[in-house]
Amino acid sequence: MIGLVVTGHGHFADGLHTSAKMIAGDSEFIKYVNFEDGMSTETLAEKLGEAYNALASCDGIVVLSDLPGGSPFKTAVECAFAHPDKQIEVLAGTNLPMIITGSTMASFETDPQALADEL
Repeated sequence: MIGLVVTGHGHFADGLHTSAKMIAGDSEFIKYVNFEDGMSTETLAEKLGEAYNALASCDGIVVLSDLPGGSPFKTAVECAFAHPDKQIEVLAGTNLPMIITGSTMASFETDPQALADEL
């Protein structure tokens, strides 16, 4: 099982969560982390760390962020390096089909790199 973390600017993650839940149902193996206006990257890093820890039982984690090079993307990469004990892959350019596909494939996959490549 691969865990998914969705993050992005504003309420990007919450918006995708609402849509994904309507289409594919909710999953305890997908965490949604917003980077809200006025939030520091340190606070975002804490929230991402909490999400990573909540998915500790997974074989790995794929992080889906909104923009390449944006604060959520960069912070997710930094947090991945801060957790060398976890296999974490970070992608940018997230859209609803990626989340739906990821949520259905995550339960069959044990390699986060393979799931990231597929997405």
